[in-house]
Amino acid sequence: MKKLLGSAIASLGCAFALLAGAAHAADKPIRLVIFAAGGPVDFVARQFADKLSKTTGTDVIVEAKPGANGIIAAQHVISSEPDGTTLFFSSSGLFTISPIFQKLPFDIDRDLVPVSRIVINASAVAIDANIPAKTVAEFIAFAKAKNQTIDFGSPGVGNITQLWIEQFADATGLQLMAVPYKGIAPVMVDVMGGRLAGTIGDLPAFLPHINSGRMRVIGLVGETRNPAVPNIPTVHEQGYQGLNALSWYGVFASSKTPTHLVQKLNTSFKQVLSEPSLRDALRAAGVEPAASTPAELAALVQADRARWATLIQQKQLKME
Repeated sequence: MKKLLGSAIASLGCAFALLAGAAHAADKPIRLVIFAAGGPVDFVARQFADKLSKTTGTDVIVEAKPGANGIIAAQHVISSEPDGTTLFFSSSGLFTISPIFQKLPFDIDRDLVPVSRIVINASAVAIDANIPAKTVAEFIAFAKAKNQTIDFGSPGVGNITQLWIEQFADATGLQLMAVPYKGIAPVMVDVMGGRLAGTIGDLPAFLPHINSGRMRVIGLVGETRNPAVPNIPTVHEQGYQGLNALSWYGVFASSKTPTHLVQKLNTSFKQVLSEPSLRDALRAAGVEPAASTPAELAALVQADRARWATLIQQKQLKME
């Protein structure tokens, strides 16, 4: 037992030493670049960065580079020194959806390399709490009584929320309009203010407003319930099929980063994501820690992109 414990401690220490080495012996901080402050990506990135910093002794900074649905943040990482200290902490959409909708100013598969997936999100259909509906069926009845197109907010165009709204419309037979906003925060403001009927997005952004009673979740995306909101069934569970594609967050580096540094970072991230305190904090917010290998994340990007490409082609959706 002592030998096994000693070996485990040595392995953990080795992983953390490797990360410190990637950060130039801790004299250069790790920067996790995100593309929007204040949203669910920011929350998860800061939880992860805090545990990574405390556990490794390396300064880890979350840095927002807002604009253009993540393009500016990605360009910043691509042009940074490829030493493993400037990393892109991104939601799935830029990698799986944006390349279908638009021509990016870089080749996302060539210029960025996967390091690890970090979490799989619980995502949800959230509505104005003043709407008299607690289930999908009740919302359908409410919407049909209105006999008009129902506005759902989307943080921009060409993103996963827009595609979820399309899937939810197909599942329910409702006429839904994806109304573009500049980010999820103003979407939530207008849902709570009654100017939008609802939206679909990642649970961490909604939880504070659900708990305060200003928003209501009528169903989760996917096929399983989430422990953060155990009493809320999935849309699938309520008998409406098709809203099943989950979002995720992952870390990417400049493709010029040496392979051995990418692998060292991956090893360290897996160790940190196995820490019980971090896992508990993330699960309480509605996200599931889900480390991967770089190859597994690369395969996930391609599989999700193929799924969304089929929907975009079927719906003839465009960036407008």
